[in-house]
Amino acid sequence: PTPREALHFSAAMRLPQNTSIEERNELVEGLLMDLDLTKCADTLIGSVLIQGISGGEKKRTSIGVELITQPKIIFLDEPTSGLDTYSAFNACEILKKLCKRGCSVVCTIHQPSSEIFHLFDKTLLIQSGYIVYHGAVNDMPAYFDSLGEKYACPPNYNPADHVMFLMQAKEKHKGDHSFMRESWAKREAEHKEDILPPDLKREASFMVEYRTKAGICRQFAYLLTREVRNTFRDRKTLIARFGLTTFLHTLYGLVFKGVGASDDYNSRYGALLQLCVAAMFGCAQPMILNFPFERPVFIREYIAGSYNVAPYFLSKAMMEIPLAMSQTLVGLMLGYFLIELKGNFFRLWMGLFLLGIVSSSVAILLGCATSNVKAALETTPIIFVPQMLFAGFFVPISTIPVYLRWAQWLCTLKYSINIMVLTEFTEDNPQVNNILERNSIKKDDFLFYVAMLLVG
Repeated sequence: PTPREALHFSAAMRLPQNTSIEERNELVEGLLMDLDLTKCADTLIGSVLIQGISGGEKKRTSIGVELITQPKIIFLDEPTSGLDTYSAFNACEILKKLCKRGCSVVCTIHQPSSEIFHLFDKTLLIQSGYIVYHGAVNDMPAYFDSLGEKYACPPNYNPADHVMFLMQAKEKHKGDHSFMRESWAKREAEHKEDILPPDLKREASFMVEYRTKAGICRQFAYLLTREVRNTFRDRKTLIARFGLTTFLHTLYGLVFKGVGASDDYNSRYGALLQLCVAAMFGCAQPMILNFPFERPVFIREYIAGSYNVAPYFLSKAMMEIPLAMSQTLVGLMLGYFLIELKGNFFRLWMGLFLLGIVSSSVAILLGCATSNVKAALETTPIIFVPQMLFAGFFVPISTIPVYLRWAQWLCTLKYSINIMVLTEFTEDNPQVNNILERNSIKKDDFLFYVAMLLVG
């Protein structure tokens, strides 16, 4: 999405349902201006595979997504990490403006420059779990000067760098950590400063007001719209997906060219097996490669209360259905005419399409269970390779030991192949009956095979 789309999505999901479209638009446009995102508002944010806006603009967009609910306080974890000095300063300057408007900003900061450090009002320094300073940024050098000469900040030196050296250096080289901790503890005991200003003091009453989520229908509508938009914007992935399908099925068609018109039933069976395996991996692989990249976004938005789990996965399924239909249709059209298959085209397509949908669902499950693409790819063989073993791909089902044969009914590839075989092999002769018997395929169970794929 673009920064404008990301903010609009967050506004639609997280603002109260009675917020009008005009109010949401006004809030989004105001944030784009406040965060200096107007120039890149309609540029793709980008990802690992798609070039987008700069790192600083991505950081500001992430901040804007959280500011859409107009919170009184916001916590940020190293908002300047990965940015150059100028971009980091701009990000912190924007945070300073937010503070002046009544939004308290609490954040960890990584190696701040002197300019950035002095934008903060207060700082909290922790060494080995103990506080060594908590107070105004401008008062910090004077405090360390009071501890002794070796703790004093040298002239023309960044105070942030100085205290980092003090807290991280070995004691024999740079100060005594215990002394710094004890000095601050003693100071706190003497002064006993109140953390809250007088106007905020009141009886302890911690009432948490949870953000109002959008309704299920709105969540689904916005998630599906985003899914469709992101899918068609990623043209390289789409071209690769359908290009690879076209190339492989053309290759399969040429290898098995004319087999469907021959009496070589074993080769015809092999051609059907190959089409099913191609559909299984062809629909599963894009999800295995993409979902681990989407997972952090989903977790962040879910924790933020943007939407529920069901609308999210339903929107992905609704987007995957036409993709799987198109992909299996392209593959079967090439294979059907090159191989010269005889079975009903639409029944064959149904077998491949249902297998593709189930494979995509399993791929999403793998993406949820693994933290990165490498782990997902390493886990894939555990799920998909055994299916080829129990689908008659290498050996007939009848030759598999009885105590392992039951596993065939857990394999969705097996049900798809059964549908393909019953559709293609309409002849009633000893060769066909032998193939059906060796692979435990029953003519009367066609609807059962379809139902199992639908359930899967």
